[in-house]
Amino acid sequence: MRAVAAVGLGLAFLATCGCATNRSAGGMLVLEVPAAPGVDAAPKEVRGQMTVGERLEVRLGAFAGTGYAWSLSGPVPAVMQPTGSDPAGAVTPMSTDGRVGGATMTTFGMTAVGQGEAHMRFELARPWERTPEGAKAARTVEVIVDVRPAPVASEPDAK
Repeated sequence: MRAVAAVGLGLAFLATCGCATNRSAGGMLVLEVPAAPGVDAAPKEVRGQMTVGERLEVRLGAFAGTGYAWSLSGPVPAVMQPTGSDPAGAVTPMSTDGRVGGATMTTFGMTAVGQGEAHMRFELARPWERTPEGAKAARTVEVIVDVRPAPVASEPDAK
């Protein structure tokens, strides 16, 4: 019963925060922003920290059937490289009951290839609603990741 209460408190915290940052044992940083109704309902900035060689997944929520799609506005930062096995912008339904218009999650996968600070701007927009300045974004999320050097393995003593 205590475990259920702890999980409930954890979910309540994530709902209040509006975003989640998770690190898997396999060296992957996951930054997640859930779908939210209305314009500008998402946090404006999400931060994370990782080391060179680790994978990053940015997961952004939306609602199916609205015509809105997430995209990376601008180039991939020099310290990051898109992950070949994870197509940029892969959309996954969050509901298994087949409801039309349910929440979806768009995943952008990358690997840290150098140290430094990576700034990425993701925009949720309808591709056909373009202006001369670009797409008219309904939501914008700034992702800032501090990439640190990988730890150096100590060499065994020479004898």
